[in-house]
Amino acid sequence: MREISEEIETKLNDFIMNWTKDPSNVISAIPNVIGINGNIIRLKFTRFIFASLESDFLLEPSFLGSGMVEYKLIDNKENEIKIIFSKYDKGIKISIGYSGEKEWVVGKSLKTIVEQITNNIEKEIKNVKMEPNNTMDFSTALSKISMISKIIMKSKLVKTEDVELTLGQVPDYIQQTISDFKNYQMIYVSGSGSSIFRAVFIGGELKGVYVMNEGKDTYNEESLNKLQGHFKINVYVSITPKAVETLQEELGGRIGQ
Repeated sequence: MREISEEIETKLNDFIMNWTKDPSNVISAIPNVIGINGNIIRLKFTRFIFASLESDFLLEPSFLGSGMVEYKLIDNKENEIKIIFSKYDKGIKISIGYSGEKEWVVGKSLKTIVEQITNNIEKEIKNVKMEPNNTMDFSTALSKISMISKIIMKSKLVKTEDVELTLGQVPDYIQQTISDFKNYQMIYVSGSGSSIFRAVFIGGELKGVYVMNEGKDTYNEESLNKLQGHFKINVYVSITPKAVETLQEELGGRIGQ
């Protein structure tokens, strides 16, 4: 088995652990991803020109309390990649291991994966430290993991499912979701797959939209009509009106007022 680890010293332990609970954050940091279909991740590892491993891996996330998050990726030959985030007193430890065929090929990429995940986390930590406490546009803010973490920390997960949506169906799906949870003051809907979308509603009103499609970021409702495919959907709602008020203050002012 090949294994490598890295430690990040930070006081934002809880912030980072919430970041790691979103599979799209982790998968997007793996440079070997060549395809995504729901929780099936296609990975390709190469070493020199003649040696490679390409396979479909089933993604299995596990949240082991508040101090550990584990992702297993296993293919039909039982080749396994394991990524573990664990909290300790000075920060976060990232560990990645691989066991299976062609370890000498896959093992070469483990360091690159850890470095990329570490870089992404350090960027988000820097964003948290540097963000001014003034009013932000919600759509722009939804592209920041720091924003997403604040929403998740102030809300609860009420729905998660895998869906296949055709062109133009994403807005209808979101609208039905808002109708299903209309009693909550804040609703956050995220979808991840070959494309990513995020939307926030406060008091039934759309406050922000973020879409990443074909490598391009957009921040308008019309972009949702251009999405299609298989999506992993998560829906979060505010726990109390006070939680929404606190969230708005943390984001910089009372948005929409």
